[in-house]
Amino acid sequence: MEKLRPSATGITALLVVLCACSAASVTLISVRMQQTNSQELEFLRRNLALAWLPMMLGLTTFVAHRWHWPAPIVVSAGIAWLIFLPNAPYLVTDMVHAGNTWQAVPLWFDIVMFATFGGTGLLLGYASLYLVHAVVANRFGTVAGWALTLATLVLSGTGIYLGRVLRLNSWDPAMQPELFLSIARRRLEAPLENPGLYTVIALMSVMLAVGYLLFVASARIAGGVMERRMGRDF
Repeated sequence: MEKLRPSATGITALLVVLCACSAASVTLISVRMQQTNSQELEFLRRNLALAWLPMMLGLTTFVAHRWHWPAPIVVSAGIAWLIFLPNAPYLVTDMVHAGNTWQAVPLWFDIVMFATFGGTGLLLGYASLYLVHAVVANRFGTVAGWALTLATLVLSGTGIYLGRVLRLNSWDPAMQPELFLSIARRRLEAPLENPGLYTVIALMSVMLAVGYLLFVASARIAGGVMERRMGRDF
């Protein structure tokens, strides 16, 4: 299987797309807030900012690896990336608020707005995963790269469950370790008492996996075009 080889040109193009999508998201929520004179969905901008964290950490991991920084820095950046990664695809779940807001806003507008935020979150998550995937594949081989990727997607699905259903945050393991460990212990002691947990995680993991495969395929197609035009890999 062909290795992932992100180039500076490809990463720059990707960042431009991500910034454009983020700008579109912020514009939509700003228009909504201005027209309704309400801060009702202010949390969307905060969630978008959190979704950028894994992208920046993934880029840091990639640059640290490419520039041969000390291994502890690469590993630390990678661990931080993994912790914050669920914040990106989590934006998709904000769609549950469509049609359940206080302000009289056309449903079609809210659907477009939530879809834009959700799509941007997915792109941020996939882009960061693509970079870390490339690092692991380059360092340990293609099989290890895909194994880590699949495990990461399952962990992201679990993180989305913890955030949307249990209302936990990425920093709770550090800020409230007792609460986090208590929840984990209850789930492990009685794993069959909460079938909804496995259903949500499985559905989210499959959705994320399919989306990532499409992202990788699109990146390779774009890379082929760029390679023919500029002689570089993406």
